[in-house]
Amino acid sequence: MDETIGPMSARIDQQQLAQQLVESARSEGVELVGPDGVLTGLTKQVLETALEAEMTEHLG
Repeated sequence: MDETIGPMSARIDQQQLAQQLVESARSEGVELVGPDGVLTGLTKQVLETALEAEMTEHLG
């Protein structure tokens, strides 16, 4: 069995999500980058969520 399982449609979903975030930010006049930008807040949220998931998995 040499078949490999490729990534699901996560790339498509991520692309769609990114486009929606950019469109939403622009329509609301929110900066994309910088201290108060969408990217900063999103990066913070993703890292905190990942860390919480890792801690939960590690500690049970």
